[in-house]
Amino acid sequence: MSDNPLLDAAQLARLKAKLRSGTADAAPAPADLPPPTESDLPGLGVIFFSGLSGDSDPYDLLLEVSRFVDRAGYSAIWTPERHFTEVGGAYPNPALLGAALAMITENVRIRSGSVNLPLHDTLRVAEEWALVDNLSGGRVDLAVAPGWHSRDFVLNPEAYETRGQVLNESREELRKLWRGIAVERTDPAGERHDILTFPRPVQPDLPLWLTSSKSVDSWRFAGEQGLNVLTALINFGPADLQHRIGVYREARTRAGLDPEAGVVSLMLHTYVGVDTYEAVERVREPMIDYLGSFVTQHATSGQAEAQDKSRTLQNLDADRYEFLEMVFQRYVSSSSLIGDVKQARQTLEGFRDMGVDEVACLVDFGLSKDEVLASLGRLSSLLSKGA
Repeated sequence: MSDNPLLDAAQLARLKAKLRSGTADAAPAPADLPPPTESDLPGLGVIFFSGLSGDSDPYDLLLEVSRFVDRAGYSAIWTPERHFTEVGGAYPNPALLGAALAMITENVRIRSGSVNLPLHDTLRVAEEWALVDNLSGGRVDLAVAPGWHSRDFVLNPEAYETRGQVLNESREELRKLWRGIAVERTDPAGERHDILTFPRPVQPDLPLWLTSSKSVDSWRFAGEQGLNVLTALINFGPADLQHRIGVYREARTRAGLDPEAGVVSLMLHTYVGVDTYEAVERVREPMIDYLGSFVTQHATSGQAEAQDKSRTLQNLDADRYEFLEMVFQRYVSSSSLIGDVKQARQTLEGFRDMGVDEVACLVDFGLSKDEVLASLGRLSSLLSKGA
């Protein structure tokens, strides 16, 4: 038997072989891809977020894309935590998906994008992700978030009002457990116990991202605490992003940390076509539908400002479509990787100059599997230095 308490070597080999078998229309073989070398652009990963939109199988897309990017030199695969809504409903548990991805990949980092810590007992989060760390050979990273949709908190109603504080307490407890430091808990009889979780992870420390967007204070906090940042251009634009990255780097400096060591990962809707016009027109309809579903989610989020804006748009259908078209145009022009390879490179150079270290390419917003794979194949040409 192996020293690994999860699976012995023979079991693990059989399971990996089975999962790697793939489908007949799998992504190109490794020989068809350029050998990955160091690039002067931000690193590239993929992120999944919507899942159940359209008629395609979200898990088929997830697995095929994951096989492809693992061979093509992409850096990471991010899977989210979404609850109780059709859009995103394919992703209720990133740890479960991470375990599956660990079996079919060898190189990419396996990341949550994000774990909403206030919804969960930290002991279970530590157990689940340590298991994925074992299965992947130490390739786990976690982005953590406070959660935002009030309906999600049916899982833990008491944590909603103090979710920011709960996030920080849970994050520190998670780090302790990962490092092998027991935490105190009380059993039903009122007796106190020092609890250490198993299996023990492969990595001695857990790389952590804080998911943040609009709040400048959260960027400052991430810098002070030595956390990486996962962000998206939601409710602010590239100029505001550059300002927030500056706040983050400055906060790291004040905390005595290397300002450039923190990783800023930016989520961008991505489709690289044969030319820019073809790319924009191909994504127009699915992306406008996607943006419309996002507005609907905000209307039911429990956050007053988002509710007011969304209700106004929903009551004025013409204005709503005009608004979504405007948002689509803004995304295409300044906040996405939608275009041809040349346009993608220019966009990545711009974000690199702002201080972005990685781009998480959002790919599951209504395109077919073949279109997504073709797009990522074209984009992979930029993974080589000087491409």
